[in-house]
Amino acid sequence: MSLKLTRTIGFQQDIYDLPTLELRKRAIDLLALVAKGQLTGIPLDARVATGDLSDCRMLYFDEDPRNPKPNYRLVYRLTPDEATAVAVEAVAVGERFELDAYLRAQRNPGR
Repeated sequence: MSLKLTRTIGFQQDIYDLPTLELRKRAIDLLALVAKGQLTGIPLDARVATGDLSDCRMLYFDEDPRNPKPNYRLVYRLTPDEATAVAVEAVAVGERFELDAYLRAQRNPGR
C-alpha cells in the first residue's frame, strides 16, 4: 500500500534551492520510496538549535550515493501521525551545513 505524497508550502522553494537537477531528483525519489514503504528515515527530536522536530523523520542523501558523509537532508513526516499514516508530507530539504534542512523545517509554512 502506498501513502499519498503531500508537501508543506515552503518545500517547493527548498527543492528549487538545491543546486543541481540531480539533487532535486534524488530528493523526490526518496520521498517516493518512503510513500511506497520501501524506506524509513531516522526519527528526529527536540533540540535547542533546531526546535521541536519530534513529529518528523530525516534521510541523508547526496548526488553520489557512495559519499560516506552526505551533504543534504530530507525532512518529512507521516500524517496525521505515524500510527495511522495516510500521507507522507515533505517538510523541508536542504544542506547539512549549519543545520540548513532542520532550520527550513521549522520555518516552512504549514508545519
